[in-house]
Amino acid sequence: MPQPIQNSLVQVLLLWTTVLSIFQIVVIALFFAGGHNGPSQNSSAVEPQHKMQSQEPKTSSFPSDNGYVLGKGKMVTFKATEDNSSLKWTSLNPDTGVISKEGKSLTILRDGYYFLSLRVTLSLCKGSQSEKLEHKVHLMWQDTVLLEGWINTKTNSTGVLSKVKELSAGGTLEVRIIPPATCIQDSEAVTHLDIIYMAKP
Repeated sequence: MPQPIQNSLVQVLLLWTTVLSIFQIVVIALFFAGGHNGPSQNSSAVEPQHKMQSQEPKTSSFPSDNGYVLGKGKMVTFKATEDNSSLKWTSLNPDTGVISKEGKSLTILRDGYYFLSLRVTLSLCKGSQSEKLEHKVHLMWQDTVLLEGWINTKTNSTGVLSKVKELSAGGTLEVRIIPPATCIQDSEAVTHLDIIYMAKP
């Protein structure tokens, strides 16, 4: 007798969990799609508020700093080149003012939230000692490991490693391969560092 009751309770709990998950996804999607300006207001309530704000000095409730407005972001893509068994990065869209344009270590120029996405792929070098070794890849922030992955021996790639992190201006990002590897594939399609910057509120 307890068995059918347990089954029906489990089904009710699964249904409830599914409904809650769908509700959360819809709320998050609406939050990011429509901005996070709070509950919707009718037009008659909004108009007087805008008139009052226009009389005040130019201090907006949304922080703005040289074109970096809360809710707006900047994207930077880096291409890798091999430099003495380490990676040197060159920005493909360098005029962002968010991070340095190139180098083995990249300097963060603005405080904010950063979405980091890294992929490293090695090529097979005949006679190279490194093709017999297992390589680990680290994305370092100062002396802290932010991302870590192994080079898969079948694909010779880490796959995509990603993370969101709050970073402060003046710090550096660096990709380290342990042990150092030669013959890094420098095609942007298989070895790349992508960064999306969001201003802090």
